[in-house]
Amino acid sequence: MKLLKAKRLFVAAGVAAVAGVVPLLTATTASADQIDCVNYLAAKGYAIGPKVRAACDGVDSLGEKAVCQTKLIAIRVNPAHALEACVRA
Repeated sequence: MKLLKAKRLFVAAGVAAVAGVVPLLTATTASADQIDCVNYLAAKGYAIGPKVRAACDGVDSLGEKAVCQTKLIAIRVNPAHALEACVRA
């Protein structure tokens, strides 16, 4: 009986350890991509603030790139610059 409890405890500890490690191994470089987007716009002379960072954040798919572009254009970023920035994001 004690051996069964020990095995269950060991399995539970293993599952908890894996659950803690897997997110670290599968993490993406979203923040690095956001930096590329922001740095591109800064190099083009745009003021960088929370709206630019929000537009550049978390762009992973074509639909999100369109949202990024729309947000940047709404804050008066040149459409060509918005497109390039969002591609970098």
